[in-house]
Amino acid sequence: MTSGVQEVRRLISHRGPNPVISLYLDLDPERFATPPARASQVRSLVDTAAKQIESRDRLDHDQRLGLREDLQRINSLLSSPEAPFRGARALAVFSSVGDGLFETVKLTRPVQAQVVIAPAPYVAPMITAVETRRWLVALVNRRSARVLAGTPAALDEGARLDDNVHGRHERGGWSQANYERSIEHDVEAHLKGIAEIVNRRWREERFDRIAIGGPQETVPRFAELLSEEVRGHLAANRAEVDISSATDAQIREAIERLVIEDEKRAERDVLDRLEASLGAGGRAVGGPAATVEALGERRVETLLLEPGFDGHGKRCPGCGLLLLEGEDRCPADGSELHEVEHLREAVVEAAVAQDAGVLVVRSYPDLGPHRGIAALLRF
Repeated sequence: MTSGVQEVRRLISHRGPNPVISLYLDLDPERFATPPARASQVRSLVDTAAKQIESRDRLDHDQRLGLREDLQRINSLLSSPEAPFRGARALAVFSSVGDGLFETVKLTRPVQAQVVIAPAPYVAPMITAVETRRWLVALVNRRSARVLAGTPAALDEGARLDDNVHGRHERGGWSQANYERSIEHDVEAHLKGIAEIVNRRWREERFDRIAIGGPQETVPRFAELLSEEVRGHLAANRAEVDISSATDAQIREAIERLVIEDEKRAERDVLDRLEASLGAGGRAVGGPAATVEALGERRVETLLLEPGFDGHGKRCPGCGLLLLEGEDRCPADGSELHEVEHLREAVVEAAVAQDAGVLVVRSYPDLGPHRGIAALLRF
């Protein structure tokens, strides 16, 4: 089982003489939580793929036989008790028996159920699912703490601590003052210990963002104990959760709410950069033609897409240059250009191949005037 942007890059690089079946299974728990619902979806996708295999005129005899075997392998996997549904919001399966390819990728976000038969793996839906950032989450109060890590939909417990911090003392006078100082000393030691755990995990593992949750009076005090690097990736809002009483489901819901707010803020920041950088000499472009040109020149830092963006284009089979309609031969090597049915797939592949980021803008309509696509540029 594989996952992550690295797997997207590896799948993009797969090029063989045989076609590939790419199947995406939606495992959204609100719609496909039960085995009968999943089985019905699998049957529908397999039937769709079977019709595509039999109706394609350009397939030779061996390719058609290979695709039938691919479909049988996929159906056997998804219909078996060992199907890798657990912990996934969607599943991508890629098969080309003639090229020795059979990959399954768990996705952390639901995707539209679909099946595509093409010369290469169809990875565009994976980008929107694997773009989910890895979070380090620290939930603290004056006595206890929990440290979790992963995606919002799959947080794993890293540490749970309950330090011996004394309760309040009811006697007055010097005894009361000394006792309260002792309590605050214990609280400070408790928070420092958690901060050391968080700082160490941040150094040793790869995270994108950090969230802190707990009482309003404790969170700022704890944040000050984190390293400067960690604070630089801290979500603006506090996760409102009481770890002394919250269930795992309530903690996950609180983190998911915080992540949604954080992603909206990140989208807004990128779109503001886009608006400020558009124009003559600016490091941004908008619209399919200008964005495809920038991708061809390998100048893209971040590709921005609306969820429904797509279109048609052409690509050189030799150098991989992507062009819009209008050209018949590659200006670089003179090769005859091949039709690209899904421009979305092609621009995502081009962006990932040059280590550019890909951001699907879901919360704002700013890409509308640019026909659903734009880019921030490196130069």
